[in-house]
Amino acid sequence: MKLLLAATLVLVLSAMAAAVPESQQLGPYTVTFDMNTNLPHELMAAEPISAQSATIYNMQIFTDNTTKAILTISEYANPIDSTLGVYKQIAAMNMALNYFNTTSVVGKTINGKEGFLISGVPFPENTIAPADARLFNALYWLDSQSCECGPVSVGTTSVDITSSYPQDVTESLLSSLQVVKGEAAAPAQGGQVLPPA
Repeated sequence: MKLLLAATLVLVLSAMAAAVPESQQLGPYTVTFDMNTNLPHELMAAEPISAQSATIYNMQIFTDNTTKAILTISEYANPIDSTLGVYKQIAAMNMALNYFNTTSVVGKTINGKEGFLISGVPFPENTIAPADARLFNALYWLDSQSCECGPVSVGTTSVDITSSYPQDVTESLLSSLQVVKGEAAAPAQGGQVLPPA
């Protein structure tokens, strides 16, 4: 009876732990999300990469070498083309460069903004990924606005998410994702800051 009670307590505590949103500070951005999973995972934030045209903030959520999500916030010094159709094509080409065949492209609201989600499966010649692997790529802009210059949008801050987690975990991450520029938050429990690669 004691063993059954202990096992029940462990399950309840692990379910409660999975339901707590996680938070990570990336430069001036607070990133919060809930992956709604019992998979063990860690957060690692890289040092920002600054160039004349943009500053890149990056973090990884990883379980092992083949199961991870990468979130990248790109903050451009000047407005650039943020038309989603352009970035859908770029994301599909990036999938192909990583030996993944794009199987679906769907519009998706992320963080209350218009974005998209692309999913793919390995090409047969992909000898690195298991045949049943899935790769997801999502993108949205924090500040995209229609431009008077034509049927395009412009913005300064994009958020890109690439995930090899299962679809339900990836969907939970995207559905709960909040990226807010402002006050620093406490780093997520177990989060680490890594130097740029």
